[in-house]
Amino acid sequence: MSRVLITTWDGAGNLVATLGIAQHLAERGHDVRLLGHRSIDSRVGSHGWRFRSFETAFDWDSTTEFDPADEFPLLGNGLWFSDDVANDVTTELEREPADVLIADCMLFGALSAGQAADVPTVALFHAAYVGFRGGPLVDMLAWGIPTINATRQRYGLTAAASFADVHDQCALALIATPREFEPDLPLPPNARFIGPVLDAPPLTRDLDTIDVPDGPEPLVVVSLSTSYQAQTELLQRVTTALGQLHARIVVTTGNAIDPASLDTPANTRSVRFVPHQRLLSAAALVVTHAGLGTVMTALGHGVPLVCLPMGRDQFFNAARVEQLGAGRVLDSDADATAITNAVRAALADDQIRYGAKRVASLIANYGGAADAAAEIERLLS
Repeated sequence: MSRVLITTWDGAGNLVATLGIAQHLAERGHDVRLLGHRSIDSRVGSHGWRFRSFETAFDWDSTTEFDPADEFPLLGNGLWFSDDVANDVTTELEREPADVLIADCMLFGALSAGQAADVPTVALFHAAYVGFRGGPLVDMLAWGIPTINATRQRYGLTAAASFADVHDQCALALIATPREFEPDLPLPPNARFIGPVLDAPPLTRDLDTIDVPDGPEPLVVVSLSTSYQAQTELLQRVTTALGQLHARIVVTTGNAIDPASLDTPANTRSVRFVPHQRLLSAAALVVTHAGLGTVMTALGHGVPLVCLPMGRDQFFNAARVEQLGAGRVLDSDADATAITNAVRAALADDQIRYGAKRVASLIANYGGAADAAAEIERLLS
């Protein structure tokens, strides 16, 4: 049995891979501690791990309303590049040593603290790996490099010229996407594609039940993030648009939006949280913001998508869905008529249905959390 410390943050969808790996490691007999925000413990509970809350790091709840324009400065300063996160990891390792540290790839303080403590450190990529090697995300967050380096200097570590420098000094980089979802790029020796984690614990203990009536009409599932992204207006616009279709519609609002706040048409059922695995075996289409968790879950079940990206990594994910022939992309400011027409066309499109099935067959070659656990055990052997 090994002692595993996992450090993460409440970014909602980013937790899927983390929690799935934590559960698998615990089921394999390892002593797993999860260090993160209190909101994770209050919503998810424990699935075999012991929870420890951050003591000094910025307290955050993914359902908190905020101005989306403030997201990167708020979370960058408070979490991703924060010296406080490094301090919390160091304190936890001193309180109770670990044989391996697994940290979310965006918690650069945690990764640096693990490297400084000479603990085998694993960077867990909950988003596309290429996004951290260069491109728009790296450019938008480059202002955080000096803060990261101040932490690294304090620990006596070499300065990083880029985010990749920190990741490449980890013992492992576990990537929760299929290799085929990423564009071709050179990989460092520590990179391992484990594929999506499709068997993670739910992101809430308060699961809804829903009775979807049988019928000849196709089932369309709508999901626009489990975290707050100021998505209420878009969610209502999508719901109104799909009310014009001869289809059965299920809208899952996530933890941040009250389903009762939506005006739902007669063909629509609206709930806060139902694990998508329970719906997708019968679904013909998913309409989504293109968060990676929803995209991977839909494609893992061979269900095509209509993507309306709002921000973050969603534009990349939506573009890859379209490039892989597994869905269509629509601007998030599209009006209800355009959304209706796009979904109607997607439901009749045999090519994207075939494309989604093809991607599902690729995903089936990966083990997700089980592969991650095996990689970590090899690291420790």
